[in-house]
Amino acid sequence: MLTNWGVAAAGLVATLGLAVGQPPPPSIPNIPILPQSGQQPPPSSSDEHGGGFDGVEFPTRTQLQLKVERDGVLTVEETITVKSGDKLNRRSPLRIKAGDNRDRVFVVRDPRLAGNGSAQATADEFTVSVGEGKSVLRYQVEGAVVDQGDRQEVRWQLAAGWDRKIGLLRATFIAPEMAISVRCNGGPYGTEEPCDHAKTDNGGVTRVDMQNLNANDRVDLAVGLPAGTVPANARFAEPESAGGPFALTAFSGFGLLGLSVLLLGGVALLLVARGRDAKVLATDAGPVDVLVHDSNGVAFASPDGVLPGQIGTVTDERVDPVDITATVLDLAVRNYLWIQQIGDDDWQITRRNPADDSLTGYERAVYDAVAEQGTTVSTLNVDKAKIGEALYADVVEREWFKRRPDRDRSRWLWLGVGLAAVGAALTAVLAVTVGNALLGLAVVLAGIALALGARLMPARTQRGSALLAQVRGLRGYLRSTDPASIPDNDRELVFSRSLPYAVVLGESPRWLEAFGSPDELYWFSGGRNLPGFIAAMDRALAK
Repeated sequence: MLTNWGVAAAGLVATLGLAVGQPPPPSIPNIPILPQSGQQPPPSSSDEHGGGFDGVEFPTRTQLQLKVERDGVLTVEETITVKSGDKLNRRSPLRIKAGDNRDRVFVVRDPRLAGNGSAQATADEFTVSVGEGKSVLRYQVEGAVVDQGDRQEVRWQLAAGWDRKIGLLRATFIAPEMAISVRCNGGPYGTEEPCDHAKTDNGGVTRVDMQNLNANDRVDLAVGLPAGTVPANARFAEPESAGGPFALTAFSGFGLLGLSVLLLGGVALLLVARGRDAKVLATDAGPVDVLVHDSNGVAFASPDGVLPGQIGTVTDERVDPVDITATVLDLAVRNYLWIQQIGDDDWQITRRNPADDSLTGYERAVYDAVAEQGTTVSTLNVDKAKIGEALYADVVEREWFKRRPDRDRSRWLWLGVGLAAVGAALTAVLAVTVGNALLGLAVVLAGIALALGARLMPARTQRGSALLAQVRGLRGYLRSTDPASIPDNDRELVFSRSLPYAVVLGESPRWLEAFGSPDELYWFSGGRNLPGFIAAMDRALAK
């Protein structure tokens, strides 16, 4: 009998020895069900750091308890056990494709983690970081319950976005009413593989088991309940386009349409304002009769009494050196200045008569640039800014422009640059916040268009456009006049009075060639070198 007891004892010792020495069987380890929500699970000395019983270490695992409250909120308590020396991180999206061209939106409230790690939730993502040992994560989910005809469905992803392998996932689910259907899919996103085990027992508890989840695998649980079990709280939103923040949405589309209407309206106003000029430039204007015939002979009279410097500014909307050169010639022709050649490439300009009230503000500024004792072209020191200020003020005062062309162009240029900068900042802010960044790009393009179009502003007034038509006729006169048609006694005066206008309109070579260069003029000594004087003035004023 003692022998039999000895054999039995030896067999028992051998069996226990084999059990301790062998790895766990391939079936699911028997992890105890967690205590009810709100109770801290009793730690064991070995399991607290990811170990198993008697020194056997289980793989990283997670166990969840899900409960649908009567207000429709889903409460979750998840115990995560990470083996020694390991770390686990989760980043799971809170927007899931619903299959009806909409996104299902979940909201995670009040995530709290007791143990080794942290958890937080934003509008788009749920993140958890857990270190080795056992940690308990608690949170609430809104938007998990949806009405589906004669039933309700509660859906939540038990696992999603873990960055390491999960050896075992277990979950229990309870609700105010017993589940009438259970659907559980596990594995990589896009697969429909069923979970290892998902079933509701006779006590109304739905149990889920899933082994060996790879990194980034998900477990998606959908439980059907009788209609009206709890208030439905599912949330849906328009899907986020693949274009991201620069996608064309309904909001950005209407915004772009509004900005386009404003931009086209501005272009239309500009075209209407500039249309008068375009019509004038498209008209085949012949020469105008600027020669006045009377009993004393023939004299030149500019259209509407316009001066050479004024014509140059109205024509190209800016004050150029040639406008000042033409003004110097005009003042000499009108006997305010005298010009005399003093070298091969230099001329002396001298005051001939004092300035009077018949001079405009800009003509007086040109006259004052000539010293009382005379000034040579090579040492000419002209305050071009002062002359430009006076000339711009003059064309506005005569209502050829509503505002100064130089300042108006500059204002629109900087306004466009500023608008483009604001648009760039708006694009960056929208891209990293609410999206619809196309609106910011539209503002950038509008600013660029405004800056590029600044050179077209300002449009001349109707009076300015009428003057432009007269200037075209004056150019026709300069190109077609035959000196032989002018009486000999009047030819020098007509040539001289017309020359400043020919200079400012770029017709001086033809005008000088037609009339020839007189040896002497009543206002110019060394007339045969008039082209040289004009070129020297342009060079001096361009400095």
